[in-house]
Amino acid sequence: MTEENPIQQIIDHFSQLTKAELIKRFGDKKGAGLHYLYDRQFKIHWNNYKDKLPDDVAKRHGINPLFVMALDDVLRENRASFSELKDTTITIYRTMLLDYFNAEAEELLKAEDPWNAFVEWVKKGNEANYNNDYFLVTEVENDENCYGFDIKKCLYFELLKNAGLPELGPILCEFDNILSSTIDKWVSFKRHETIASGDKRCTFRYCKK
Repeated sequence: MTEENPIQQIIDHFSQLTKAELIKRFGDKKGAGLHYLYDRQFKIHWNNYKDKLPDDVAKRHGINPLFVMALDDVLRENRASFSELKDTTITIYRTMLLDYFNAEAEELLKAEDPWNAFVEWVKKGNEANYNNDYFLVTEVENDENCYGFDIKKCLYFELLKNAGLPELGPILCEFDNILSSTIDKWVSFKRHETIASGDKRCTFRYCKK
């Protein structure tokens, strides 16, 4: 892959953010060493799984569980707890996405009808990311106050389960709370079921406050 390849750009972005976070947590020398280990482990996982990800959509999504697997390898070397792994993972995701979600939320609030603008924004995101055979997104509720959808398959969890690491699945479920934290003043988010916790679906329910 060349640097111009979008998949490689995402991989490189994860690597850069991971390096910054590891240096922040462990200092320059140790953090740099752990980042070297992260890059090595990610490459191993990527080479093991990339041929099982048949298209760019699968590869783009597959980066997420492979990132967690590589970070888990690194922090195990440092005898970190599961809680520390979870916190480090979500901190990296927040660095990656929080400013974007905040900016999107501000734009949605400027709309004539922020709630309907939010629903259309979610639909557009689902169409781009989850309306495929890897996630099987299905709309289940859409009225003037609530919007809900289910995800009936999860590529993230399938890869982690295949690697013998299903316990890491719930960490990636926390990703959705980054978005919800930017809209919680006017939209509530609830999810009572997740595939990673043993349910048959992931339930996403947004309601206007």
